[in-house]
Amino acid sequence: MEPVRNSKLHNITQTGAKIKMEKFEDRLARMINALKTRAEREVCEYGSFKIVKESLKAQKPESLVRELTLQVTPLPKELKSEVENFEKLRYLELVGEGPQGQTSTVILKRGTKDDILKKLSENDLISKLAEKTDDFNISFREDQF
Repeated sequence: MEPVRNSKLHNITQTGAKIKMEKFEDRLARMINALKTRAEREVCEYGSFKIVKESLKAQKPESLVRELTLQVTPLPKELKSEVENFEKLRYLELVGEGPQGQTSTVILKRGTKDDILKKLSENDLISKLAEKTDDFNISFREDQF
């Protein structure tokens, strides 16, 4: 029997991890495309609208992020008197739900419908979402202590 070399094991581990990451990135890409399609149709240029969102469940059991949601929301009404062009502005948000029901939200973009659609078309958005998911995991881990 041939002894197992560390370099062979290391390559297998790296390859396995890379494959898992590609699958997660594929899932993020599908979520982004689905939201973009819905936002084009359901988000109006001016005024209020119902929140448009797409979600995906946790990929790995060890992940503390139970659900990830990408959503387009109107600005809160409390900002109406403070923000110029309030009726035209929207938020693109990423929301992570933790193991104990806690949530963490990051605003990825504030702008008009066109600004939001452009953001959803950016090539590096997938990597930014993966990075924010890692941040959510760290935050939820700290919440457990």
